[in-house]
Amino acid sequence: MRLLILISCLGLFFSCQNKTIYSNYYTFRDNIWYADSSIVFNFKNKTQENLKFNLSLSYNNDYPFQNFYTSYSLLDSNKNIINSRMVEYQLFEKKYGYPLGSGSFLYFIKDSIILESNNMLVDSEYTFLVKHSMRKNKLNGINKIGLSITN
Repeated sequence: MRLLILISCLGLFFSCQNKTIYSNYYTFRDNIWYADSSIVFNFKNKTQENLKFNLSLSYNNDYPFQNFYTSYSLLDSNKNIINSRMVEYQLFEKKYGYPLGSGSFLYFIKDSIILESNNMLVDSEYTFLVKHSMRKNKLNGINKIGLSITN
């Protein structure tokens, strides 16, 4: 009887987990992101379910600011903009200056769900563009940026 309850609970737990639809990282050469560099993620939607877009930023102590602004655009297969927005990440604690997010010593990762969409067509190609929106042309201390899409 206990085994049956355990199996039922595990089945319920795993059926409620989000499924990853897409996941990819872009690594910056020499930990520098230039303002004229848009990062492009191309993916194909395979589900009718609501999608959650999570953007992950990997950075180190060479990053010169406490926050980070990024802009994104989601485009359909005809290159029409579906959604576009600027997002702020708080990377370092304001008062004491320690890094926020996960990680330790060299690199830290800040994750954020930045978009939820339920109006995407199944079996359609999409493009997700990301660029930094800071005032400096050259940002030091940015190692990677990643996009993961779950339902």
